[in-house]
Amino acid sequence: MAIKLFDKYSMKARVLPATFTILIPLIIFNHFFTSPALTNLLGAFKASEAISNISISLVLMFYLSQIARIIGKNLFERRYFSDELKMPTTEFMLFSNNQYSDDYKQRFASKVKSDFDIETYSENQENTDEQTARKRIVEAMSSVRKSLVKNKFLLQHNIEYGAMRNTIGGSVLGLIICILNCVFFYYIVLVEFAIYSSSVLGVIYIIFILFSKTIINSYGKAYAKILFREFIG
Repeated sequence: MAIKLFDKYSMKARVLPATFTILIPLIIFNHFFTSPALTNLLGAFKASEAISNISISLVLMFYLSQIARIIGKNLFERRYFSDELKMPTTEFMLFSNNQYSDDYKQRFASKVKSDFDIETYSENQENTDEQTARKRIVEAMSSVRKSLVKNKFLLQHNIEYGAMRNTIGGSVLGLIICILNCVFFYYIVLVEFAIYSSSVLGVIYIIFILFSKTIINSYGKAYAKILFREFIG
């Protein structure tokens, strides 16, 4: 089960972002204010714990990483990319986009037709109905990604993109926890260092959120370029 949950992609693109954005603020709280319930939960991460607690840590990290992924995908990625219709992988293959030459786009269309029997729109068809042209490219890209699932270059960029998206998603929850930490350690149990460390982390999370569109778009473009390079050649 652990192998399936935590492959290379899961560890780097899901677990690490969740650890940085969600787990660390929780550890700060637990370190400066001993909460029995939270101690038992976070104690599962200690190497000396029993096998049962290791299983708990795996489950906890799985759900924390899922939370970060859900927020990143639904709150940011889908909003910025209109549920794939405006992803770089779609934009770059539109004839109205100047990232690649028309000849390159024709090569993409021919290969998609040959490999998957999916026909994308011509330039004239795109000018008439751009929305459907985008949908055709999205449909084609689903098959293209599946065909390159074992490509190591694409996997690396997919990990980088996923890691940044999930870090941004986790930053939302991490910021909330940091704010709660600051309130708790100021009004209930005064611990200045806990306030300071939570504030610093909170600022970092705010930066990720404020620049989320730029970050996601930048990594999305890098991923798209590698995908087309590996698919078209």
